[in-house]
Amino acid sequence: MIRSPLPILAATACAFALVLTGCGGGKNDSSKSPSKIGGDAKESITTAQNVKAEQSLLGGAESAGAQADSYVPEGDIVADNGFRPETDGFLFENYGNDVGPVNLRPIEVEQLFGEQVCLNGTGSSCQLIPAAQRWMENQNARMDGGHCMGFSVAALRLFSKTLNAKPFGGGATAQFAIVNNQNLQAQIAEDWVYQDLDSVKSDVLHGTPTEILQSLADALDAGDETYTLAIFKADYSGGHAITPFAIEDKGDGLYAMLVYDNNFPGITRAVEVDVNKDTWSYVGGTNPKDLDEVYKGDAKTQTMSLYPTSPGEGTQPCPFCDGEATGEGDDAVGSVLPKAKRYNEITLGGDLANHPHLVFTDDKGNQTGIVDGTLKQEIPGVQVVQTFSTQNWDSSPEPKFRVPEGKDFNITIDGTDLKKKTTAKIDLVGNGLVIAVEEIKLAPGQQDELTIPAGYGLVYESNGAGEATPELYAGLVSKDAAYQFTVTSLGVKKGSSIGLLVDKSEHTVVLDSTGSRGSIEKRGFYVLAVAKATENDVSAWATGTLRLDGTKGEVAAFDYTDIPKAGKPLELAVGPQDGPFRTVKAPYDKDASEG
Repeated sequence: MIRSPLPILAATACAFALVLTGCGGGKNDSSKSPSKIGGDAKESITTAQNVKAEQSLLGGAESAGAQADSYVPEGDIVADNGFRPETDGFLFENYGNDVGPVNLRPIEVEQLFGEQVCLNGTGSSCQLIPAAQRWMENQNARMDGGHCMGFSVAALRLFSKTLNAKPFGGGATAQFAIVNNQNLQAQIAEDWVYQDLDSVKSDVLHGTPTEILQSLADALDAGDETYTLAIFKADYSGGHAITPFAIEDKGDGLYAMLVYDNNFPGITRAVEVDVNKDTWSYVGGTNPKDLDEVYKGDAKTQTMSLYPTSPGEGTQPCPFCDGEATGEGDDAVGSVLPKAKRYNEITLGGDLANHPHLVFTDDKGNQTGIVDGTLKQEIPGVQVVQTFSTQNWDSSPEPKFRVPEGKDFNITIDGTDLKKKTTAKIDLVGNGLVIAVEEIKLAPGQQDELTIPAGYGLVYESNGAGEATPELYAGLVSKDAAYQFTVTSLGVKKGSSIGLLVDKSEHTVVLDSTGSRGSIEKRGFYVLAVAKATENDVSAWATGTLRLDGTKGEVAAFDYTDIPKAGKPLELAVGPQDGPFRTVKAPYDKDASEG
């Protein structure tokens, strides 16, 4: 049981002098006393501002250190790992994708999950399998809301000496420039992913504010693990990742977690904790000139948690690859997640400031998703994966959703809160397969429907005006080849459904028109494109205008492992699901193929 930190921390303060760790975060240095912490902190403000001015010349960014005051503790420091924002933090601000950073590349994805993510090649020549490529694209898009987790994890790894500083310029973390430093930009992006790694998430410390304070105090004293502090607003509409390094006892049950906030580089900030009321609060913002983001919580909301660093280091089990878990135990690395832990991940992409919400509904009427501005989590098995972003629901990436493999789910793409027309996409990634609905046109108030039948396909119902029907995409790997399938529909009326299903056990791709209504002779018009990529070449096929009668439930199907040699047409079986079928040929597309 976690005990109240009040008596424990007070006893620690009485029994020990201030404990400061070295740059490696290892052995304690008992030569520094509690009385020096205030003076050291005050001196560090001037030091940080001078270094930040130099950094602005190196990196080209505006120095903003004077816009926010550094917190100077006046009480006793009762736990401290020696990290200091002015030397161990980055002296440039957290950023989104608007500044055009280098984010994840194939080499970083391979570093995270091993060579199984590469269809061929390795390192800088790695060609990602379709599921890995789409996962990487989704992760990079979600960084548009900020790279705060990457800042914290990278700084902690550099501080603990588990990350080599030489590729980024060497020396102290505070000396690194970010502009033109592609290695550092990519490393921050790779470490941003820690928030999603199953090994990290399984060891996250949750609890009341008092319990989190106690857990942090224990970790700072032990010195064998570093943590990122994740904080959310009371309604979970905005989150942030910051770096705790010390705890101040302010007296009368009041404590301050001293933190490095990557939105306020070079200075110390404080998260206030009241163990009498079991509450916490923090005032932050998107940059040093803003202090308008209020984070707070209590024992009921539990909107504060600690993410460990070390579990994310080393090769991780791939959450989206097709294969078997290897090694000893269920958490063996370098393979895939064990079957009991596997999931399909659903991601909404689109305009950061104007996007719909995904709302899952089960047969009992339970909902998971953002409904009327509130995050609901009522459906067992549907996991919400929050992104640390200092914005609200409508101006930051939509949460991702993880659903168990092999189960059906119904999803509403809810455009109720849209400010204007927008374009979005939805991806399902898991078990070596990616299936997506792209070019979704949505107007304010529009609600489209999506069904995931047993997690191996998508059936989409578009309720927009006119005949703007989204595109469907699927990608997978079989043996030593990657396959991609794209469906474009034309002449399909509002309220029609179109499905793209992939049965990996039967190696079959099915384009299903059931539920669609065509604008000409009741038939919809479709174009199906198929591409096969091997280590040596790419071959492609495309149908002409393919007519399917949705009122008869007509489908077009083929075995993707039976694709012909380059130059030969691909044959599809077309007709009602129970037959009879006719053969339709998709000609070889020489222009889209590469030798």
